[in-house]
Amino acid sequence: MRSLQTNAFRPDPRIIYQIHAEYAAGLSTAEIAAEHGLPPLVVAGFLKATSQVCGLATPYGLARHELPSDAPVQIYWLGYIAAAGRVLGQHAYSTLILAIHPADEPHIETLLHDLVIGHAAVELADSNLDGRQAYVRDRHLVEVLRQWGIAGTAAESVVPVEFIPPTCLPDFVRGYLEGSRLRPPFGGSGARTPSPRGLRSLAFVGPPVFLEHLDRLLQSACGVGPGSIDTSGPGERSRLDYPLREGMRILAWAYDRPTRTGPRAVRFVGRFGRAAKITLPPPSAQRPSPAQPTGPPGPARRG
Repeated sequence: MRSLQTNAFRPDPRIIYQIHAEYAAGLSTAEIAAEHGLPPLVVAGFLKATSQVCGLATPYGLARHELPSDAPVQIYWLGYIAAAGRVLGQHAYSTLILAIHPADEPHIETLLHDLVIGHAAVELADSNLDGRQAYVRDRHLVEVLRQWGIAGTAAESVVPVEFIPPTCLPDFVRGYLEGSRLRPPFGGSGARTPSPRGLRSLAFVGPPVFLEHLDRLLQSACGVGPGSIDTSGPGERSRLDYPLREGMRILAWAYDRPTRTGPRAVRFVGRFGRAAKITLPPPSAQRPSPAQPTGPPGPARRG
């Protein structure tokens, strides 16, 4: 069996965004490749991903159009994947690997419904290091996730929060919390039936650069004070901590209008959510193919 390999080229997602902007302005693939010191085939791959048939838009595709009605759902899953996932392989071997709580297995079927167009299967396996893992093999989804900064290891995965539409930021944070298995409330002790009761603080775990940006975002959006970042965590992961009062403000903001939540989040929705109805698609449901692919239309080329 062929082993999974990480993608050899992982430019900053901001560079990928710039590549799309330059192409839309009329530069050729060869000119863009020369400008950034990348092989033309790599540049062509980044450009192609914007028009992939995928339920998750690229950052550039999302910015170029009016927000779709399912944007909060897309960004929820981006947060969940940023906390729990990594991507490996190329082409037909492209795979999203998620470290999940066993009770979240039905939730991964919902992910397939929301983000994968056409047929895709999920394989479950147990790892001595990472516990239960879900393998989603879908090339289109993996190529788009790479443009959001999802990489082959947790330490390398840094999603640029400035690319997330402001109205969808609560969805991203909610997804990130629910995808994390390393700290309460959805990780650690009590993770099977997490509850806001008994929390002493609220923590986010991730790369330090990402947590610094997330902290500034939460201060602005929720009116909380600066969190405390501990950089001594294992595996190049740091921890961003908020005291209980500030943590409850963040949870109230993230669960105010939850368009998508996991099965273990029912107590958080019950405490913080409004009377908005939350509907989860059945696991067997198929996402219909869109009339138009995700992403902006191809611009006119220079003569």
